[in-house]
Amino acid sequence: MKSILTTFLVGAALYSCNKPDNKLSHKNTQPEIKTGDQPETVITPNPEVTESSKENKKEVSELTVFPIKQVIEGYLPLKNALTQDDAKKASDAAKNLFSILKKIDLSKLSGNNNSELRDIVESALENAEHIGGKSDDVEHQREHLLLLSNDITDLIGETGTGGLKLYQDFCPMYNNGKGAIWISETKEIVNPYEGSKMLNCGSIKKEL
Repeated sequence: MKSILTTFLVGAALYSCNKPDNKLSHKNTQPEIKTGDQPETVITPNPEVTESSKENKKEVSELTVFPIKQVIEGYLPLKNALTQDDAKKASDAAKNLFSILKKIDLSKLSGNNNSELRDIVESALENAEHIGGKSDDVEHQREHLLLLSNDITDLIGETGTGGLKLYQDFCPMYNNGKGAIWISETKEIVNPYEGSKMLNCGSIKKEL
């Protein structure tokens, strides 16, 4: 009997040692981590950098909208006609330039560019109209060529030359000795203000 009791006690002790502690086991259980299914890291772009990039693209787009090359190519025949003292040809060229300027859609521009370009274009329209309406008065045409040349110079300052190689020339004699500029496509001085009287009077003020 004593042997049976001893065997029972030893068995109970062994069972107690090997019995899992449910509470402890539950506390230490960790969820399984599946590294393969983790979502990829998403990098959020800096809003300031993104906005700056958009603004730069917008500015480039705005500048390409303005047809400066067509405007200059409309101006040059007018200037050249006055170097030949040809009021009729100058009138026709001015009407063509007026048509080019009239078709420009400034609503596609915004901000300061819009306001400044609008003022310059309106001035150029007025001067082109004056020249176009005076096919028998070359001196009147030249007075407005002075103003128109300033307008074209201002437009080039705002938008560039459209890829054209140009020169800003200067006549010191015209406008009662105050002088006047014009835009030329050649290095040769051919004066639209003096015409045949002093065809080569003047100098290149700067390259554009």
